[in-house]
Amino acid sequence: MVGDTPRQGSQLVETQEPEIDLFRKLNSYPFSTDVEFAKGLSIILGHPDIPATKAEIDCEDDLVVQAKCFYFSRKEQLSPPLDFKKFKTWLGSTPTAEPSPDAEICNYDSQRASVSETAVPPGLVSMNQQSPSVQEPAYPSSFSRIVELITTGQQIPGIQQIPDTVLTGHDTPSEKPRRRKPWEVDDEFARGSESAVEN
Repeated sequence: MVGDTPRQGSQLVETQEPEIDLFRKLNSYPFSTDVEFAKGLSIILGHPDIPATKAEIDCEDDLVVQAKCFYFSRKEQLSPPLDFKKFKTWLGSTPTAEPSPDAEICNYDSQRASVSETAVPPGLVSMNQQSPSVQEPAYPSSFSRIVELITTGQQIPGIQQIPDTVLTGHDTPSEKPRRRKPWEVDDEFARGSESAVEN
């Protein structure tokens, strides 16, 4: 039993080494120059007519990293596809250069894609695609960044501030008469029925 333990440990190292090599290949793959990946990512992000930008491709959101793992696995024809969670853990453990400003600025589209898969009806998505001239605000990419902004009292980008006061002078009085409820009776009708009962 004791003799089996080192062998199992060496097998573990051997199985991890090819996976780490694949992670290195994936990390060095030129996704920003791959037109096919840019088109696929733009579909995932919810703007299929416009290819994904370099900032969107370099973004390290889970959605983008998962798309990279999937695409790379398909491109390299890996029989068991790369495990996204293991790759994300490996990325966190490897020392990398300072992230570029483009990588930190992940726009609203990546979050909109994940929300649109569950909450937005198809008619609404096509309506948004018809008006490309309207630029949507950029939201912070991670939940922890939003929590940090809220706890420090800073303004969250893309969120419209609504004043707490009600505007006076803009109210208009109702011009229609009040609707009667089913049990309310006209005074004239009530008077007529009372006189009929007395007779």
